[in-house]
Amino acid sequence: MAGCTTGDDGGDTDGDDTEDGDGDVGDTGGDDEELPEGVSAEEFETGPVPEQYRTATSQGDETRDPDALVSKADAQFQEAEEAVEEGLAQEGNSCGNCADFIPDQNGDGFGACSEVEGYVDEADWCALWEEFEA
Repeated sequence: MAGCTTGDDGGDTDGDDTEDGDGDVGDTGGDDEELPEGVSAEEFETGPVPEQYRTATSQGDETRDPDALVSKADAQFQEAEEAVEEGLAQEGNSCGNCADFIPDQNGDGFGACSEVEGYVDEADWCALWEEFEA
């Protein structure tokens, strides 16, 4: 049974969050979010984001200013489903239908936000959510 041994398996032995070669981060303290290849957990949370997002325009026509972004913690950033369960968001509200959201532009499955730092999934939500009417 491969991978079921005890002892040194060549994995992360110091307890730090490190990439395992496929873009995922090991030992993230319970956060099972898959990260884009080559992106650390810290970069995912705070940036920098890829160049095409740095000063991009959101789907609500707001330009992202990398020097004026709010931290995810300050914006109560979380998965939309959790925000609904906690009574913070209405069912159906998520980053994917927020005016500040910048959809995926490089095929990694994540976008960005014109107001919040780091990478953003369309299934996330934060207290800065603004209705987007297409």
